[in-house]
Amino acid sequence: MSDSKVSQPFSRCGKLNETLQTNLIERKNESKIDRAASAKVRKIGFSAYCMRILHEVKLLPKFLPSHRPNMHQKLIALLVALCFATATAFSQQKPNIVLIMADDLGYGSLGCYGHPEIKTPHIDELAATGIRFTDFHSNGAMCTPTRAALMTGRYQQRCAWVPDSELTPLFRKQRSENLKQRWAWGVSQDEIFLPELLGQSGYRSTLIGKWHLGYDRKFHPMNQGFDEFRGFIGGAVDYHSHVSEAGSRELDWWENEKIENEQAYATDLLTRYATQFISENKQRPFFAYLAYGAPHTPLQGRDAGQKKPAAKVYQEMIEILDESVGAVMQSLREHGLEKNTLVIFCSDNGGAPAKGFKGANGVLQGNKGSMNEGGHRVPCIATWPGVIPGGRTSEDVVMSMDFLPTFVRLAGASTPDNHKIDGIDLMPILRGEAKAPARNLHWLFGGAWAVRKGSWKLIGKGDRAEALYDLHEDLSEKNNLIKQNPQTVDELLALHRKWIAEVGSKWCFRFPKNFMISCDFFRHRWSPPAQIIS
Repeated sequence: MSDSKVSQPFSRCGKLNETLQTNLIERKNESKIDRAASAKVRKIGFSAYCMRILHEVKLLPKFLPSHRPNMHQKLIALLVALCFATATAFSQQKPNIVLIMADDLGYGSLGCYGHPEIKTPHIDELAATGIRFTDFHSNGAMCTPTRAALMTGRYQQRCAWVPDSELTPLFRKQRSENLKQRWAWGVSQDEIFLPELLGQSGYRSTLIGKWHLGYDRKFHPMNQGFDEFRGFIGGAVDYHSHVSEAGSRELDWWENEKIENEQAYATDLLTRYATQFISENKQRPFFAYLAYGAPHTPLQGRDAGQKKPAAKVYQEMIEILDESVGAVMQSLREHGLEKNTLVIFCSDNGGAPAKGFKGANGVLQGNKGSMNEGGHRVPCIATWPGVIPGGRTSEDVVMSMDFLPTFVRLAGASTPDNHKIDGIDLMPILRGEAKAPARNLHWLFGGAWAVRKGSWKLIGKGDRAEALYDLHEDLSEKNNLIKQNPQTVDELLALHRKWIAEVGSKWCFRFPKNFMISCDFFRHRWSPPAQIIS
């Protein structure tokens, strides 16, 4: 089968209906208009901008008598003052949002999550002044799936990846060798990304750090709603040279839309960019997504020439990350923004610890890539003085995809009608006003999957259920209860199959001889075979 024929089903997978497409185009155009207006305000000043608008719409000649110039000037001044006061008050009502995401940081790798050796005083302080989740989960067990869910508020399986025909031969080959991470080579531009939605409410958005949702320039973060980008496109870079760790192995360090290297340790540079962004945007509502690379490989500390055991380097990388969190929080305090800023710290998936490092995932079974808890149960802390009561620990079950609806609602924005959002608004939980609603949760990675209902978790592969755990009684997943609870197994397996039928049109399975077929042909009429790829 030719590439063009293979790609046809996928070209339709992520399409919104015609109404939603129109809505998205209108919102993107509105965002461009807003950015253009903001640029004029910065250039000529707010008062001059108000005067220009008043003259353009011809309100001044109509309502203000020309024969009374003093009154004319006084009314203009009053109008401008009122506009400025209203705009300032409106801006102050909108909270800033800072999301700090570590890369491959395990559930047990912080002091406040019980690690006996790692020193993370700044992150521990976030927990002391805010809320620490003990049942927070990344949507994926690997970098890219989680980031797709984070940016869309949807299960990543709903998010259409771009067809092979839109990729260069190099990227097409790379994806064929790593289908589990297929979103890394691009998410359909028909998807609606978080910064696009926040732009509706006048937020300025920046991505500082790791993107990993498309290598080609058309999938660049600034083509998905971000106003600024400083960091790297791929999955990992050398912390000193900033050359990509895999793929083309070329320089991967960006300043907005151009590759521009800067000599320094990667984590320190990203922190500098973050504090600079906060300083430059302290007068407006902003969204800062700080996607650090640490402690993802390559294992490198600040001193490139220093030789240390891998476990020690791994610990150093986490502790430098903690220093960065402290610097970001200090910047918010210095600019008087701490009480008007929601700060969330989390990880993109379970830990992938260096050799000899113990306790990265605490008591959990499995590491990065696993359907066991160690693959997707990760740290998450939220703080907002005066809004989030401090010093709390929450057992609410929440996921990465919950950030989008939380941020969008907080910003006063909205998602298009009839556009499926899987996440929930976390603010009632953060404020201590409510518990998370009961819901079933799903994971799918490669041929492996998991489904969670209450305390019960079923893990399987293909169409086979392999293990059942009661997480309230057995967090370490040591006691497989699959034989003792056949009814529970049947119930959770049915939930998994139903979910697959719902999101299944965004993925495919492989027949012999690499024959690929879209699951759209079988939607609602099949249960997945053993050779599922996701």
